[in-house]
This record gives sequence, structure tokens and C-alpha cells, in this order.
Amino acid sequence: MIFLYACVLTLFGLLRLLTAARAGRLEKRFAKAALAVEKVAREPAPKAGNGNGRADLCRSAKQQYLLGQLVQRRDALEAKYEGWQARADRLGRWVAAVRGLKGRTLPYTAGVLDVWLALAALDALGVADVLSAQQVIRWVSEHLISG
Repeated sequence: MIFLYACVLTLFGLLRLLTAARAGRLEKRFAKAALAVEKVAREPAPKAGNGNGRADLCRSAKQQYLLGQLVQRRDALEAKYEGWQARADRLGRWVAAVRGLKGRTLPYTAGVLDVWLALAALDALGVADVLSAQQVIRWVSEHLISG
């Protein structure tokens, strides 16, 4: 049963590691997108291009459109990052909960399951009649006590 416990703990730990790695990669992509938004937002307004002192409306509109696209991409990455980070945190709590079972509930549950599995295996192999409690007591009394 300890093997099963170790397997479950390893599985949860591996899943948490993978989700945390995914969240980390998304965080880096989000940071790059946020820097790109910040860079475009801080660019000065386009100067007048034709010499008559009026602002170039097309360049200004293009900059605003680009800024809008970058903000949308940043927000989508932020939402993905938050989702994956929440999954990683939840799996981290599950790993902690499974580790917390080691000293309290697990030995009792493991003992009951081990006995049940052993009895089921004996019955499935067809040796339950040969290894019954009466047969075992008789064999022990004949060989160890009288012997």
C-alpha cells in the first residue's frame, strides 16, 4: 500500500510540476506582452507629417489600433496564466493533503486494504480452502508447538 501511496504522491507531484511549468511559461509570455503594451503606450504621439502643423490622423489611428491588439493579446495571456496558476496551486494543495495522510489515516486504510487484497488473491487463486484459518492453526500446532 505504501507503493500505491508513493505512486499517487508522485503522480500528483508530477502533475503539479507540469502545470507550474506551463504557468511559468505563460507568465514569461505575459510579461513580454505587457512590456510591448507599455512600450507602445509610452511612444509619443506622431508629429505632423506634412508640415502644416496638423497631426497625422492615420498614424495616430494605426498606433491606437496596434495598442488595442497588444492589450487584447496581453489580457488573453493573463487569463491563461491565471487559470494555469490556479490549477498548479490546487494540485499543490492536493499534494500537501496526500502527504498529510501519511501519519494518520494511511496506515489504517493501507492495512485494511492489504488484508482485503491478500484474501481476494487467495480466493482468486483457489487456495483459500488450503490456507484457511483452521488449516494454518493445525499446521502451526503440529510443526512448531509439538515439534
